[in-house]
Amino acid sequence: MLLYIHIPFCASKCGYCAFNSVVDSQEMYLAYVEALCADISASLQSHKVAPGGITSVFIGGGTPNILPAGYYERIFENFLAYVSGDCEISIESNVNLITQHWCAHLYKLGANRISVGVQSFLPQKLAFLEREHSVGDIFSAFSSIQKAGFSNISCDVIYDTPLDSVRSLESEYANLAKLPLSHISAYSLSIDEGSRFGAKQLKAPTQNLSHKVREILGALGFGQYEVSNYAKNGAYCRHNLGYWEAREYIGCGAGAFGRVGSVRTKALSNPRSYIANPHHRTQEVLSAEDLRLEAIMLGLRCKSGVRYDLVRSAANLALLLDSHKLTKTTHADSQGAWGEYIIARDVFLADELAMWLC
Repeated sequence: MLLYIHIPFCASKCGYCAFNSVVDSQEMYLAYVEALCADISASLQSHKVAPGGITSVFIGGGTPNILPAGYYERIFENFLAYVSGDCEISIESNVNLITQHWCAHLYKLGANRISVGVQSFLPQKLAFLEREHSVGDIFSAFSSIQKAGFSNISCDVIYDTPLDSVRSLESEYANLAKLPLSHISAYSLSIDEGSRFGAKQLKAPTQNLSHKVREILGALGFGQYEVSNYAKNGAYCRHNLGYWEAREYIGCGAGAFGRVGSVRTKALSNPRSYIANPHHRTQEVLSAEDLRLEAIMLGLRCKSGVRYDLVRSAANLALLLDSHKLTKTTHADSQGAWGEYIIARDVFLADELAMWLC
């Protein structure tokens, strides 16, 4: 079982961001943490999670490191008894709020993986993305992270902005080799409804640089294992890999989603409403067909692939295998379960391939 914990607070809202987050909200911190702790405890008990039953925890946002480290003591107390011995506990962070003290405190509590929102190494691109840190801040932040004890370190970068080109990405991403990274998430800029970029009707770039990004990161030793994710030496994000393998997960915090069995749930999105009723969930009951289609859509995005028995269209499957767009293998998933799987030769074609197989 996976556990997701949402921290909805930010110092500012970036133009491209459509995530559930709020600014100027410090007065809510204590009440939110109290509600969150009650939610985590009740959720783990209601789903009858046994000690050791949580194999991955992901604390996302928002900006989790805007919350003072002391608050996390209570949060961790509510789930640590349920985690497995090798549980991966990830936490997201923003460059401009990283301190060695905060990182060391989280590491001591049990966090063993940290993801940093770098986004870019170009000053003009950081300004376009409305990020509040400088290039110098990035290297200072990673120094603090290392000194705090973290070795499993990831960063996010964004490409396909109007400022990007093949040459600029080659120059920009050379900086990644200077950081102690085991994982990189490289996201093509999306203009989402609900973001300021979306409200301005800012157009997405016509040039897609995904293949160039894969080439550059591959040359740096990072292998692609999902559409937007790259790792060195198999340092995959276990939590996200669990999502792509359609594993069950519990979501706690404002707007957090979960899925256990055939029921998908969502907590109240507004932090104040969530504080007033942290246990409230809207529910969506998924059919067996819904779960099958979701497993195909997610599985084709990553190296785990799709279980062979989920595919119904034998003719289309044979066609895609013959054209070498898919391959059939026998391997173990991230939990060690062996089976026959269909894997996309190029995960960038995942959505197109899913349409043929569903």
